[in-house]
Amino acid sequence: MRSLALAFGLAFSLLTTSAAQANEYLLADGQAWPGQIITWRDGRPSPTYLRPQQVGDDIPRIQSLTRLTDGRLIFASGLDRSVMQIEAGRERRLHHGGGLVRQVRTDADGALYWSGLETPRDGNPLPDGFIYRLRPDTNETETLLTFSQGDVGHDWWGAFDVRDGKVHVGTLQNRTRIYDVSESPVRLVCELPIAATAFRFGPGGCLYACDGQGVLYRFDDLSRPNDFQEVLRSPTPFADFLVESPRR
Repeated sequence: MRSLALAFGLAFSLLTTSAAQANEYLLADGQAWPGQIITWRDGRPSPTYLRPQQVGDDIPRIQSLTRLTDGRLIFASGLDRSVMQIEAGRERRLHHGGGLVRQVRTDADGALYWSGLETPRDGNPLPDGFIYRLRPDTNETETLLTFSQGDVGHDWWGAFDVRDGKVHVGTLQNRTRIYDVSESPVRLVCELPIAATAFRFGPGGCLYACDGQGVLYRFDDLSRPNDFQEVLRSPTPFADFLVESPRR
């Protein structure tokens, strides 16, 4: 029985590893200048997009990225107030204004979301967090919700994801805590064993998270966050990621 159990465990490990490798991953190199997106395919990284040297008033870095349902890539530097799009290798400013745009995300309905957070100065505490939405039906920007830093441990720097209209945010330091801020009161969902710069929900309720140092993790059961897999380990650190199905 023990040998059978070991064989089953090995088969499951190979199956899940193969499933992870079958995906492609876009990685946002948050440190590259003037800004770079890397594709991870078949266990190897390759540069996919490099920002032009002349980018006007927008800071030339790519700290966060997501994809719209029509295929356009959306990104933010995390250090200015613009939401940018890439289409056919060219950039266009999709939105400008409000707070510093920290991360961008897309829900299944095609709506585009981004987080807004000002950088505290002179030792002031972190300000409240904002989540904005660009509605696909009207193309109008709206403030979806505001939440207090006190509800999320005074440690939210913009990491979030949206799943079926519910907004989840993640703290940054030590062991990342993920909260559902769509509920009142705010609900703690889980505490990860890593400090995550970005996270995304995947199929079946799994969670992907990156540590900003070059490792992407997958958590299949959030009630058991200490059971996880390393999906990839990149020689280039990345601040955010996008999980995509492989191209045929």
